[in-house]
Amino acid sequence: MTPSPLGIAFVVLHTSPLDEPGTKDAGGMNVVVRAHAEELARAGHRVQLITRRSSPELPDEVEPVPGLSVVHLDAGPPRLLAKGEHEALIQPFGDALRARLAEHPVDLIHAEHWYSGLAALPVAAELGVPMVQSYHSIAAGSTTPLTEGERPESPGRPAGERRLAREADLVVTVSAAERATVLERLGGDEDRIRVVEPGVDTRVFRPCTGAECAERAQWIEHGGRPEVLVAGRLDPLKGFDLAIAAVAAIPADRRPMLRIVGAPPPDGDAYARSLHEATAAAGMISSTSFDGALSRSVLAERMRLASLVLVPSHSETFGLVALEAAASGVPVIARAAGGLREAVIDGETGVLLEGDDPEVWAEEIERILADRALADRMGAAARQSALHRSWIASTRSLLAAYRELLDRQ
Repeated sequence: MTPSPLGIAFVVLHTSPLDEPGTKDAGGMNVVVRAHAEELARAGHRVQLITRRSSPELPDEVEPVPGLSVVHLDAGPPRLLAKGEHEALIQPFGDALRARLAEHPVDLIHAEHWYSGLAALPVAAELGVPMVQSYHSIAAGSTTPLTEGERPESPGRPAGERRLAREADLVVTVSAAERATVLERLGGDEDRIRVVEPGVDTRVFRPCTGAECAERAQWIEHGGRPEVLVAGRLDPLKGFDLAIAAVAAIPADRRPMLRIVGAPPPDGDAYARSLHEATAAAGMISSTSFDGALSRSVLAERMRLASLVLVPSHSETFGLVALEAAASGVPVIARAAGGLREAVIDGETGVLLEGDDPEVWAEEIERILADRALADRMGAAARQSALHRSWIASTRSLLAAYRELLDRQ
């Protein structure tokens, strides 16, 4: 017998999954949540994606695909806020969430990030439905290295994350590395954690084809510089400063072009300014492009024409940009941190590097750019690896975790 369709509420307080990644506080989490919500709706489930109204122009409800409702709740001022300001909105957002779900009941609630989890936890208990928690990033202690995770942007974050690890009915992580962090740092219960790796749209993110590849090859053959790309929020955690320093460490006559894709979060202007200053100080203004945030399709176009993608993030629960580069048939140099160790197969689909010595990164960039055969082999292996990571498969894994949880209730 076919199981009945589920009613599912994804709850995201601090950022809308409709926002383009690389803008505001949008990143890989937004991609994962929206992709899962859309796939579940296409499979016949009733899905609500509930977020905070961050602009007075946003409608109360919109349906991007049949079966999926994106709901904007009023909690706090209807404008963009710095990420840390959302802690004060946990209670009012929870009150609005309770009213919404009382009128539009669901079978389970899936909270994304700790703000959403603390808002949803009492609501789930009152309504008698199980709650699933995903973190997408976990705070490190103030005395630990940045590579151990994000700094707590709010005072209540460490305690809030630990509480959710103990009280949520199920924790879903995107990698084995994140699972280990939930167990070791937050004291989670291994019987209530499931790993659901993200997918990638291999139709949007694809290798260059005949004319595209020929254009890139001709550009380089006629003296044009190969291009290195880095993408994400312009935030210190993402390590854009290391990408600039690494490219700057390459002698000017061999230096590749650097394309930076992304925009700062609401409180990130100072870091973004420092990146522009660093490119100027390195004499790289004419060879560096700051593209701002791009749509997924335009990012995919830029990515497949790049010769190399860098992911110098200090911490990643998985590293979706690395997976998108793999689907694009482009080798990756990434920091050996967190889930990036799972997203990149060292020596096959790219290279993992320890530490943040720009000279070491520069040497590896030059090695791959100088060896076209090596780059082509890595790109082909990366594409094959990505083809096994569809959003349909990822969503089926998530749904299996939901069914298991509901069967235990």
